[in-house]
Amino acid sequence: MWTPTWTIVLAAAVAALALGAGFMAWGGGWTMDGALEGVRITARWAFPWFILAWSASSVARLWPGGWRSALLRRRRAIGLAFAANHFVHLGFIILAAGVFAMPLSPVSVVGGGITYVMIAAMAATSSDAAVRWMGRTRWKILHAVGGWMVLLIFTNSYVGRLGEKPWLAIPAVGLIALALLLRAAATLKDRLGGRAARATP
Repeated sequence: MWTPTWTIVLAAAVAALALGAGFMAWGGGWTMDGALEGVRITARWAFPWFILAWSASSVARLWPGGWRSALLRRRRAIGLAFAANHFVHLGFIILAAGVFAMPLSPVSVVGGGITYVMIAAMAATSSDAAVRWMGRTRWKILHAVGGWMVLLIFTNSYVGRLGEKPWLAIPAVGLIALALLLRAAATLKDRLGGRAARATP
């Protein structure tokens, strides 16, 4: 059964909103502490969606067929679901900062702001029509740069929590390391395969 992309995206966003609201109520309600719980859980909910989308191509190139190819076929839906989730996360950040005066460093505002612009650009161009309009090369550059920026944000966030929350940070950093390893292995396989093809008379 083929689930429409909009259904996946909407379900993920509604789940993010429900998680954020639930954790906010559990963490203190309409307070700074409650809002921070909403910020944290929505970031944690968005993270695996990003890892799935970012790793789909690598997994399918390493082991074609089966669920790996199915994952690649749904990568666009997964990526859009991540974008929707992360904008729910942004909503909780705005709530915490705007209503409860959560401090934000200039680096966080600039770096996070640029990354959100890239996420919005990737979401807006996640269609075959956008690929044709932009040209495949420019489209790939946009999505590659945006993906690496998001990965850097998550890496910085979870590495910074290794000492404070190892139970959370270690699995997340492990997933990031695995995603990087899969991408490196897929790239190496592609290059070796290309060399073998050129060497075949």
